Amino acid sequence: MIRNLTLALACVALIGCGTTRQNVCGKLVPNATAEGDAVASVAAGDAAWSARKDVAKIREAISAWNKALSINPKDAVTRVKLSRAYYLLADGHLRTDDERDQEMKEMFKKGMREAEIAFALQVPKYRQDFCAEKPFADSIKTAEKPAVPAMYWFATNLGKWGLEEGLTTILKYKDDIKAMMDRIETLHPTYFYHAPYRYFGVYWTKIPVFRGDEAKSKAAFNKSIAGSPQYLATKVLMAQRFATKWKDVKLFVKLLDDVIKFDLSTAPELTPENTIEQRKAKELWDDADTYYDEDDLKAAGWTE
Repeated sequence: MIRNLTLALACVALIGCGTTRQNVCGKLVPNATAEGDAVASVAAGDAAWSARKDVAKIREAISAWNKALSINPKDAVTRVKLSRAYYLLADGHLRTDDERDQEMKEMFKKGMREAEIAFALQVPKYRQDFCAEKPFADSIKTAEKPAVPAMYWFATNLGKWGLEEGLTTILKYKDDIKAMMDRIETLHPTYFYHAPYRYFGVYWTKIPVFRGDEAKSKAAFNKSIAGSPQYLATKVLMAQRFATKWKDVKLFVKLLDDVIKFDLSTAPELTPENTIEQRKAKELWDDADTYYDEDDLKAAGWTE
């Protein structure tokens, strides 16, 4: 029911998953391959994206933004939009269908590529240092706040793509995503619903290796939830990673109950994403007895 969820969430805090040097060390962007009104194509993609609860509209947005980039390949902002769209398509929709594993992996890879190119366009020193094979953490030090969206979607797609590539990739590049999230925390800690702290909440369930740090994890998750309570993914992650690791059955039940009962109309801008998180929460709820004794669950308010 929950496709590789335990492994995915266990690893996501550790992955920086290898960047592909040819992305930014060769020709950064292709020449324009089409003529037309790039602005109109971007607007068409934006309109489709506003209806992204329908997966067909996500694909429509992707098509429109790709058309815009064929006209204006140096549009970093549109590349970031495209990266986010690839991520949502893969993580929110393709992941639920085992027969579409390869397509899911390809979407994460495309999202990774688009965001990395956008980041390199916005932070030329990154490209220079990265292609000189300087340490990754050093290569992103010149990034400033305008580059945070590109860096975030670069990191997020890298993580999911790396997980699909396998354990070797995850372990080899585990520090890259941490470096990016550290930089995002410095530049824009509230970005994407307090994303750095959501990431650190998961990260500290696994670091130090296998033991984790309960206090740091809890503090990070709570900071993200307090700052952006309307973003349900944080509570789902805390239930899955924190509450199960430290056997907090009451917290597990409360978090999932909060998500399942959340009134989507109170955060309409997040309805597509929160609908997906409610689905994940219901799956975790249904599988709760794989994590806890059934009597303990019922005492905490869980029902089948």
